[in-house]
Amino acid sequence: MRLRASSFLVAFALECLAAGVLHASVFYVDPVKGDMNNDGSAEHPWRTIEQVFKQNLIQTRDTIGRLKNPQAPVKAGDSILLRSGYHGEIYYRRAYNDDFITIAAQKGHKPKVRRVFFSAAGKWIIRGLTVSPGFAPEYKRDRIIYVVNWDGPSTDFIIENNTLYSSEDANSWSAKQWDSLVCYGISVIGDRIKIRNNTLRYVNHGIIISGDRFTVERNSIEHIAGDGIVCSADNASLLGNSLKYFYKVNANHDDGIQFHRGRDKTTPIVNAVVRGNSVIAWDDAVSNPLIGSPQGICNFDIPAVNWRIENNLVLVQHHHGITISGCQNGVIINNLAYNPYGGHYFAGILTGITHGKTTTENTVIRNNLVDSQINCPRANNTVDHNIVVRYPNRYFRNPRKYDMRHRQGSPAIDAGSIISAPKIDINGIRRPQGIGVDVGPYEFQEVKVPADPCTEMLLEQTKDENHK
Repeated sequence: MRLRASSFLVAFALECLAAGVLHASVFYVDPVKGDMNNDGSAEHPWRTIEQVFKQNLIQTRDTIGRLKNPQAPVKAGDSILLRSGYHGEIYYRRAYNDDFITIAAQKGHKPKVRRVFFSAAGKWIIRGLTVSPGFAPEYKRDRIIYVVNWDGPSTDFIIENNTLYSSEDANSWSAKQWDSLVCYGISVIGDRIKIRNNTLRYVNHGIIISGDRFTVERNSIEHIAGDGIVCSADNASLLGNSLKYFYKVNANHDDGIQFHRGRDKTTPIVNAVVRGNSVIAWDDAVSNPLIGSPQGICNFDIPAVNWRIENNLVLVQHHHGITISGCQNGVIINNLAYNPYGGHYFAGILTGITHGKTTTENTVIRNNLVDSQINCPRANNTVDHNIVVRYPNRYFRNPRKYDMRHRQGSPAIDAGSIISAPKIDINGIRRPQGIGVDVGPYEFQEVKVPADPCTEMLLEQTKDENHK
């Protein structure tokens, strides 16, 4: 009898699940062939996503849970697929869903919108759109994707695989044009947010987050007039993001990744994970007189509690390579903070006291490659197995071309400690590959690469100097 009851419950649960899956509908929007009098089917699409919102075709809930647009065809769990063409803007407030509603590019299509804005909203997916104010009839500087908590909290957003830019190509902009025209990229104030696999170009601050439980993962941010990523969120994971080409156009102290809480110097940011990111001031692929160097990965103001910073590559012409003041119960491990550009700055790792007078305590700094001595209060902290690079040609495959992987025979190979070391490197290679863990973000794998004659010559000179 119990067996029959159990089987019945399982069958009933599966039936309910199947019914939920079948309930989800897909609607289509086509700026070229669509009409707002259509039913939104693949054969009879609506015209633009802006009109879909303005004509209240989406059923959702307001800030106190009341159903909005009860007769609307689009419901929780549904998808709206956009076809190529200009769709205007997405602008919606006070819109919470019982299940995710997806707004996405139809496969093979490239829909364009001017901006995306949500306030007091929950359970939305924004995927595969190209977003720029340059698509509008008149250019207006704005935040390109903006999710805020006006009127109520914003929660459970997934923002992925989108392309954002102020201008498709702003390489000829003057400093004044950069300062007056460039837009913020993705700005979110909310909880339980995922921002991943987006491409941002020609932006001011690239990604700004505030709230709780964020994942910012595998985003590419290039041509930046301010900071790459600004984090004011607790429980944030910044994973595998690439930031490159920073433009000095105003008085902002540019950072690759910066943590702060504005004027608040005492409220800690807790449980940050900063893993596998690359911050590169510039390389030889782009030439522009406005390009300069940011600071690297930095926290100056507030207590940094239970942070883990690992496998990051920071190439900056600045002494703030990785600076985490007020680091408490933290781990800073297997990073590379280095200046390959010359000049008087030596990038390294600094900890110490915040502007709010919080000291660094109970923190481990291990297995890092730097080009200046690590600055850390010794009391109650552990600093070991780090290497200060004096002769880069002994360590890196091609530092003149910013290839900072280990060259064969590098003193960093197998020289680290396995204690607390990440199990994979910045490229996903398992650690260790040899008899020990390598120092820095890369784990050496022996491969045959063409020799750089200049590097080989400098290496021989270095060997001669060491022999003398």
